[in-house]
Amino acid sequence: MGHRFTAAAAALVLATAPAGAALACDKGEETDKKTEYTAEHTADKKSEKKPGEQHGKKPGKKHGKRTGTRAETDGAFLRTARQAGLAEIAMSRDAAKNAVMPCVKKTAETLVKDHTTMDKELRDLARRLKVTLPGKETTEQRRSLRDMRKKAHKREYDTLWLKAAEAGHVQALELLDDEIAKGKNAEVREAARMARPIIAAHLAKVQVCQKER
Repeated sequence: MGHRFTAAAAALVLATAPAGAALACDKGEETDKKTEYTAEHTADKKSEKKPGEQHGKKPGKKHGKRTGTRAETDGAFLRTARQAGLAEIAMSRDAAKNAVMPCVKKTAETLVKDHTTMDKELRDLARRLKVTLPGKETTEQRRSLRDMRKKAHKREYDTLWLKAAEAGHVQALELLDDEIAKGKNAEVREAARMARPIIAAHLAKVQVCQKER
């Protein structure tokens, strides 16, 4: 499996689609794409796209190498964060049962607890802002988890889980930093600020476990 599996496992933690793209988690996604949340700023109305412009891009603006991890709208950020959180909870619950290292088991239990709390807060915020969120893991995320589970109770399982968790949390921090810096809705920006130290602490725990291998 090698690198191909590691990449798939990383996608399990944070399924970050290109900014503004639909996250294919269920049939309701097509409807979600049509109901993206627009922040309550009058400036947004003045910057409506003209015919021929590509979705999510503004003329004359250059995009860096990491545009794929940037949420172009607060609604896209909330959906991406929810999709990642669902996968993180599923993967961490699995590790709590199937990992070998005590450090991995303990870290996984912490992640389940924290991500479950953050998920409730995110859903409450999305409900207030009328943002439709994905309701379950993507097919790819579930497939990746099944593949990882084949190594259950073996040292290789822990290695794969730690690599995936590290990659996912690094990407999550990039997503949060982008929302904090560029988000338009104050509530969503604040939610990102509150989540950042928690995600950073998770990454630190994962990296401690990696050193114990």
